[in-house]
Amino acid sequence: MSDNRKQRLILFFARRGATAWLAHLDNMRLFERALNRAGWPIAWTEDAFNPRPILVFGLPVGVGIETRRDPVEVTLERCIDVDWMIERLNRSFPRGLEVVDWNEAPDTKRSLMSLVQAADYSIEAPLIGQAFSRTFDGDRPVVVSWVRKGKMREIDIALRIIETYDIRDDSIDFKGGAGSDCHLRVDLLLDALVRDGGLSKEDALGARIIRKRVYGDLLT
Repeated sequence: MSDNRKQRLILFFARRGATAWLAHLDNMRLFERALNRAGWPIAWTEDAFNPRPILVFGLPVGVGIETRRDPVEVTLERCIDVDWMIERLNRSFPRGLEVVDWNEAPDTKRSLMSLVQAADYSIEAPLIGQAFSRTFDGDRPVVVSWVRKGKMREIDIALRIIETYDIRDDSIDFKGGAGSDCHLRVDLLLDALVRDGGLSKEDALGARIIRKRVYGDLLT
């Protein structure tokens, strides 16, 4: 398929190994360069002084977090044979990063980031399951402090855990809030598990964090 109409796609990507240690801006630049090398007809912003590829990540991924199905929206100048072009794109990525699926972008004026509502996580660390159970025992709040825009804020982490799927001695699987409303920061969750659950600081720092899926309006 090839014509002159613009096309908007949602690509779902997984990252493992060394690529999980990329910061968000580095991850963006990696995508931009790989798309260019693979010959994707990326559309650009109309900013005369600083045009940028129209590339929007649904949920910026932190340093050290692996992904399995994270969404990124790509706007193209023309329609393409998507499956064939994804094969080319995956050959342009470094080892550990690949596009695993795609969909046409939803027909909405809302940005991809505004659609995101939740995400599934798996965290592995010694005895993290016991620390999680102790921290979230009962309905009491689990309040943590963090600094945003120079101001100290307090949030209740317990309200940002939407569903707990599985708790084992050395792993936890759960759904947390994501996006603009009720976003769960995994680093603050780990801080709470150290403070209230007895997880060691060393094990918290060495935890393996995997974001398995991102959910949101019109995302499939």
